[in-house]
Amino acid sequence: MSRTSRQRLDDVLEAIRKARVADERLRAADASGDLELVETAFDAVLMNLMVIGESVKALPPEVLAREPEVPWRDVMGMRDRVGHHYHRIVPEIVHASVRRDLGPLDAAVRRLLAVPLPGD
Repeated sequence: MSRTSRQRLDDVLEAIRKARVADERLRAADASGDLELVETAFDAVLMNLMVIGESVKALPPEVLAREPEVPWRDVMGMRDRVGHHYHRIVPEIVHASVRRDLGPLDAAVRRLLAVPLPGD
C-alpha cells in the first residue's frame, strides 16, 4: 500500500529532526576529537537527507505547488547527490545545508500539513 502525502510529509519532519540531532552530535564529537562518532553522525545526517529527498520525490506535484518558494528540485537533488555521488560530497556544504535550509523546509512542510491534502 502506498503512503499518503501526509505520511510522507511526516517522514520529512522526522528526518529533519534526526538530521539536526545528528549534526549537533557531529559538532560535539568533532570538538572532543571523537573521529568515529564524527563519521557515524555524518552518515546519519546523509541518511536523513536521503529520506527527505525520497519522501519529497514521492509527493504529487499539486502538493509541492502549494509551497512554490521551496526549491523542491534542490531537495530531491540532494538525495541524488548523496545516493549516487557520495564520493564527491563536501561535508561543509552538507553542514551548511542542514543549518540553513532545513528550517525553511520544516516550516513549509508544517504549513502543508495544516491544510487538507489530496487523498486525505
